[in-house]
Order: sequence, then C-alpha cells, then structure tokens
Amino acid sequence: FTPPPRRAGPTSPIARRPAALANMSAIRRQFLSQGMLPDHLVPAPILRSWQRCAALGLQMDERPRIEPVDLGSLRERLDRADRLRAAARSEIRVLHDEANTSGAVVILTDADGFVLEMLGHADFAEKAARVALRPGVLWGEAATGTNAIGAALAERCEISVLGGEHFFESHRILSCTAAPIVGPCGEAVGVLDLSNHAEVQPTHAPALVRRAVQAIEHRL
Repeated sequence: FTPPPRRAGPTSPIARRPAALANMSAIRRQFLSQGMLPDHLVPAPILRSWQRCAALGLQMDERPRIEPVDLGSLRERLDRADRLRAAARSEIRVLHDEANTSGAVVILTDADGFVLEMLGHADFAEKAARVALRPGVLWGEAATGTNAIGAALAERCEISVLGGEHFFESHRILSCTAAPIVGPCGEAVGVLDLSNHAEVQPTHAPALVRRAVQAIEHRL
C-alpha cells in the first residue's frame, strides 16, 4: 500500500522571511487587533495556525498552561509508541550528529504531538525545557499554540516556525522545523522535529528533517 502524499510544504521559503521576522511584534499586534493579516506578512500555514489557535480561545499575550504528565503516564505513552521509537532511533542519532554543531535538539512525538524523546545539545535542551519543550509534554496546537510540531500535524506537511511566529510569546526563543511521519496506511503516526535557538536560521533543517522522516517511513 502506498500512503497518499503529504501536502506540499509552505510556499514562502525561509530565505524570504527575515524582514517579516524583524517586524514580528507589530505583525502580532495587528493580528491581535484584527484577527487577519495582509497576504505574505507571515506564511499562509502560520496564519492558518494562528487563526485555529485563536478560535480555540488561546491568547497570544498569555502564558500557555502546560504541565508534563506523571511518570506512569509517560511510560504508558512510550510503550504505546514502541514501534515508532524503534524505527526512529537511528535517524534521531544521525540527525543529532548532523545538526549538533549548531546546538540543536531532535524531538520525536507521537501522533498527538506528545513529546516522546529528545536528543541534543545540553545547553539548549535546558533552555527549551524552561518553555516545556521536553518529554512528557503535549505540543499539539490546542495545548501549545502555533509550533512546528502541532502545525505539521494540522497541516500534514513539513513546516518551519521561527521565533515570533510561535503563537505564544514565551516560545519566540525557539526556531523549529518539523515534519509528520506517515505510517503504512497513510495515517500520521508521529512527528520529527529539529529545534534550535531563534537566532539560528534553519537553512538546512527542512532537508535534514525530510530525509530522516523518509528513512523512518521506509523502515515502518
């Protein structure tokens, strides 16, 4: 069985976004006041994610209420995703080795955006943990607003979310690229994410993540 193709990724490449990123505070204020934005201020998938989050009642200027699950629930999730974790293990290590010089972390989630594993630079992992980007936390849009993991699941495509493009202000320290992992029957079974400091432009991240995801899907 050949899984149906995932959607094409965002039409606005990362290279075209620095100007908008520099004015993100003004763009966010405009969205807060109007609920809409002129075309091309942010990539269309980011705007769609902001609108979904706003429709859920999330507020950009508030802190997300995020709590990790208890150890027993985490173990249950890990056991349930054992096949995915086994299929992704070597690719997580390879992706980590390829991106480690920039201080990035590699993250694997299940189909709900629940973080199962994280591997990467200790300094950035500690910084990411301060905004709850760590195992045991749900990073779907409904829980954590616009982020690469949740948007990749919602849009069913590879996506980068850079700095202030995250819905919640506290997440603007992150620069993330993620892609859904599609199972043999065409369903999303998880997400692979590469996250870094916001000031690091993820120029090569989409290609690295895409290659790793394809290898995981082949193994599945």
